[in-house]
Amino acid sequence: MKRLSLIIFIAFTLQSCLGQDIKINLSELKFKSIFGEKEKDNVNVYCLLGTGFFRTPRSENADQLIQDWLEKNNDAKVILVSTLVDKKGNINYCWLVDKNGQTINEYLVHNGCFPGGTMMRPNTFSEMSKEERKMYADEKPNIIVQIDKKSYDEFIEKIKLAETFARENKLGIWKDK
Repeated sequence: MKRLSLIIFIAFTLQSCLGQDIKINLSELKFKSIFGEKEKDNVNVYCLLGTGFFRTPRSENADQLIQDWLEKNNDAKVILVSTLVDKKGNINYCWLVDKNGQTINEYLVHNGCFPGGTMMRPNTFSEMSKEERKMYADEKPNIIVQIDKKSYDEFIEKIKLAETFARENKLGIWKDK
């Protein structure tokens, strides 16, 4: 009986961890540019960009637009998209969603602050091409995806439209192109 109880406990614990719906209030996060942190949490960093955030082009007004959006939408929902788990700390790609369903991420691309490709979530190791996997010969990246495929695909379509708008209107990073 003890063994059965232990198996049920372990199965329940694993299931709740894998399907965990982590709730984060925007008020808990303090953003500086594209990165947000929780007070007294030195393990997690929250990022508004999914990929390429260290090298991406950015408009001069990106940080101001982020702050303006945050002030106007202080009740926005935080949605975790993916987490890169690392020994040094976790990078959590997140969407901030206003009461009308628009994300700050879409808003930033629409205004030409960042290219749309930066809003893609990182690939898990199994999703990577052989060439990408070679870069991780020593240690596989541990990427946990928290968003369902349908929601992610719908988001990416919105990002594509937002970038098209910014390009056609020569906004932000597209002004000289």
